[in-house]
Amino acid sequence: MTVLTDENGDSLILNPEKTTEADLRVLLLDLKTRVEKLEREREDRAKYQVAFSASLVTTTEWTHHGPFNTDTKLVFRKVMTNIGEAYDPNTGIFTAPVRGLYYIRFTGCVGNSGSMNAALMKNGENVFAVFDTRKTHGSASNGMTLVLEAGDQLSITLWAEKSIFDQSRLSTFSGFLVFPMEAATVAPTAAVTTKGNRS
Repeated sequence: MTVLTDENGDSLILNPEKTTEADLRVLLLDLKTRVEKLEREREDRAKYQVAFSASLVTTTEWTHHGPFNTDTKLVFRKVMTNIGEAYDPNTGIFTAPVRGLYYIRFTGCVGNSGSMNAALMKNGENVFAVFDTRKTHGSASNGMTLVLEAGDQLSITLWAEKSIFDQSRLSTFSGFLVFPMEAATVAPTAAVTTKGNRS
């Protein structure tokens, strides 16, 4: 049996009429290995395709949330994009499927309390806040690139005594995976988080 190697180092069989049964078994095993490798690569690519965008309410009616007596997690129910299904519109939580650098953004409109103050929470800790006091229907936005570990959870919390307004996708929660990252080889330093402006 004559064997050549292509530019990728893969073997190519010539003169197949001279191939023995043992050669065919080797070839079959090689093809099976290649198919399994391609399937793994396809599954990995699917994990790395992550993007979501959702607005607070599903209706086009003017809708106010709050003010509430306690901090309240917001659930953005109107999903426009959810590639990778990492965002859950039933809970308002985005769960990072892989370790990587993500871009996350939140935009909110002031509700009928006259001020809006909400924060992006990562595993229950405040990451960044959005604040506006320009009376009803004023808006504010904030975004950040974050290194997330697989399983990290993000959500938006509306602070107590504040309100938020939505109508036709004015208040939104969005994000996407910029690129995946290998597991950290050095333990990260402890992050210092602060409570957002709650005035």
